[in-house]
Amino acid sequence: MLNKNTAFFCIPSMEESGHELCFISHPTYDRRVGCNIFGQIVTTGNWKGWEVWRFHRSDDDGTFIITSWTRDHKVLCSDGSGRVFTTKNKEGCWEKWRISRQPGTHGVKIQSVEHDRFLAFSGHDLYTMDKEEDTVWHLEPAHGNQFFISATCQDKRLSSSEDHPFTHRNRKPWEKCCEKWVIEPTYSEMGNFTIRSLERGKYLGSEQDGRLVLSESKHHWSIESSPHEGSVVIKSVEHDLQLSCDENGHAHTTYRACGRKTWRLEPIMPCTISSKQIVGTGSAAIISAVAAPFAVVGIVGAIGFGSGGITAGSIAAWMMSTEAIAAGGGVAAGGTVATLQSIGAAGLGAAGASVAAATGAVVGGGLSSAGVAAA
Repeated sequence: MLNKNTAFFCIPSMEESGHELCFISHPTYDRRVGCNIFGQIVTTGNWKGWEVWRFHRSDDDGTFIITSWTRDHKVLCSDGSGRVFTTKNKEGCWEKWRISRQPGTHGVKIQSVEHDRFLAFSGHDLYTMDKEEDTVWHLEPAHGNQFFISATCQDKRLSSSEDHPFTHRNRKPWEKCCEKWVIEPTYSEMGNFTIRSLERGKYLGSEQDGRLVLSESKHHWSIESSPHEGSVVIKSVEHDLQLSCDENGHAHTTYRACGRKTWRLEPIMPCTISSKQIVGTGSAAIISAVAAPFAVVGIVGAIGFGSGGITAGSIAAWMMSTEAIAAGGGVAAGGTVATLQSIGAAGLGAAGASVAAATGAVVGGGLSSAGVAAA
């Protein structure tokens, strides 16, 4: 985004926007606050879509309403006893939070406005307390400072091999890590950044003759707004050369002014699924079935969770796929899909289904696409 007071690009912060997408992370325990498929508060070690929260600034008093990004109708809430949970109500007093910086740290305090209590974590339980000690949280941008860098004049993204950068036409971000770049401020001067390849771990740089390089050493770039809406100009600080993409799609730096020197920075968000997808595909009915074990066994088999695995093309196969996407590539032990598969594979009765639903038992310790049976 662009700083309100300057023409420089800057990493979004809550001081500059009415709402931001952030991870709520505890620095001591390295855990994130999340909202699971049931809409319940959880704490995990993941950095996925389930752990992203949207901070909505209230215009009247500067406080925030905090909603789950994935389960977007769920609002973070607390009561006077210290219990933290979610609700669908966005208009109440219990749902308002005050965010304040913790002096001498990079952290913040998250305080219930109504109860004057601070969000805290014991390493196991999330709660609020009336003392400020050990209540520091880090709000990390959901995109992790990761961006695709795309030429506005060409349908090309900046990519990299082991030794040098190049441009490539690609629109499958989950397959091409070499097109992901980490843009981080240098803090030495406003508007200066380093641009690091996520895949290679090396920094984008420019030679005096305009050649682009990947280097172990940090190179500084300035990023400024362009007259073209939504685009930026990226310039090598060392050589005063602007990043450009010629008519052949070749990336380089140059002095010459032309229309091929503007770029789009596309933030890379964690994979997730929306609440509409969860409800619209019948998952809400599946969740209800898990809570009602006497009806589970028949429903589980009907939707594709069987003793031989997951039936290809079934609702079960879709659920496994969407949960894997949301989790970034795997199906977690103890999750909804793992629990239902354990019930289907074992052919559990009502009592066994109750136990499986309560404990998230997994047959074989986990699931993968190899568990999908042939149609």
